[in-house]
Amino acid sequence: MAYTKKFRDQHDDLVERAMAISKLLNEEKLTQDATEIRDMLSGLLGKLKIHLAVEDKALYPQLKACGNHEVVAIALQYEKEMGGIGEFVANYSKKWGSALAIQENAKGFIDETHQLINALSSRIKKENDYLYKLADDCL
Repeated sequence: MAYTKKFRDQHDDLVERAMAISKLLNEEKLTQDATEIRDMLSGLLGKLKIHLAVEDKALYPQLKACGNHEVVAIALQYEKEMGGIGEFVANYSKKWGSALAIQENAKGFIDETHQLINALSSRIKKENDYLYKLADDCL
């Protein structure tokens, strides 16, 4: 089994959750009731926080210690980039922490949720296609 299988499985789960949320991004409906999407968002953000923490505490330290200079440089770059994504997720989570906040500004929520899903999808693709291949070869 590849070292990154558990990370790839987590990515699959995150993408699945994000796609389910994106199907509910309807301004008219969200101004009426945002309880369901807020509950789904809690699940996505909780899983994402765990995934990021595991990468920070397990994957990146091992990659930086693997001895391959290219892998170390890439791990440092990816780790730095993740700080920005982590900060965005924390701010997003705070801003949209209740169904009422979503209902009061459904359009803003939809716009920021699209940004989150796009950033998440792009990052997952980048990790799956490049970083995890390096990790599987090195670890």
